[in-house]
Formats: sequence, structure tokens, C-alpha cells
Amino acid sequence: MEEISNHTIYELLNEKYRRVCLDYVVLLADGKYEGVDLHRKAIIDAFDILNRRFDSGWYVDEDKMVATKSTIAELLILPDDKYYEDRQKVDRNYSIPSLIPYWFAFLEPPQGTPYLKVDFIEFNDILFHNKKEIEVYRWNDDFSDYFDAGKEWWGTGLWTTFDADSKEIVVIGASLTD
Repeated sequence: MEEISNHTIYELLNEKYRRVCLDYVVLLADGKYEGVDLHRKAIIDAFDILNRRFDSGWYVDEDKMVATKSTIAELLILPDDKYYEDRQKVDRNYSIPSLIPYWFAFLEPPQGTPYLKVDFIEFNDILFHNKKEIEVYRWNDDFSDYFDAGKEWWGTGLWTTFDADSKEIVVIGASLTD
């Protein structure tokens, strides 16, 4: 697989959405479709790219990788909290599981962010322009030391998506601490 280094989302991450604290790698699938194995290979390739991008040495233990099939609707679910519409102070009462939802990773990084639901929608409409044909997997966080920082406090997440029309695979990683 090869990274689509000129993908529009990278430009957005460097400009308008530079305070998004997730790691995105967009790849182009080559060869025939291999189901969850294609997603697994994409993660391995993405971690190689992230290691070069951040000059790190995160390992991947393929034997410990576990995927749970999901849907694009589940991935892109929005928080049911008016706070994310204008960031005005309101009484809030919610709990976040250790495997955080994608919206939380986007809208609630440890150092804060100005983004709202409308930004989350806009960003993902660009990233996932063809929502009808997208396959999604949620991955565990026990196969790489990439997740160590997030396990300390904030949480972790790893998702892969495959667009059957464009052959794009997106790997989204979340693991931060304060």
C-alpha cells in the first residue's frame, strides 16, 4: 500500500484543523480486497509511516491485533451534548469509556480544542465523501506501545475504514496524555 500524501485531509490538518490531535494516514489499497486482513496490513503500513513522521519506534505485535466490525454511522456518531454546538458552559454529566469514541478523540483532546460538531461533520464529510461503501473496523489497544500514553489518562482509539469505490484506506489513531 502507498500513502496518498497529497490527500486533501493532510492540507486541512496542516491549516484549518491543525489542533486536531489524532493521527491520520490515508493509503491506497493495491491488489484484491482481503477483508479484515487488508485493514490489518493498512495498520502495519500506517505505523511504519507514523514512525517516520514522528521519528518514533512504536512496535506492532500482529498476533495481538483484534478487530471489531463497525459501521460508518457508528464511527461518525455525534455527541448528544449541546456544549459541542457553541462551547458555552453548561452542566455536563457524562462518562467516557477507555476505548474512546471518535467524536471524543476529535473534540476533546487533553489540551482542548476550539472545534465544534459542525467542524467534526465538515472534516469527516471531506475525509469520507462516499459514506455508502465504507467498511469500518475498531481495533484493540493491546498490540502496540503507541497506546501507552493514552492508557495513562485520556484514552485510546484506533479505527480503519475502507472505501470500496476509491480503494482508500484511512487509519485513525488516538492516544494522548496530559
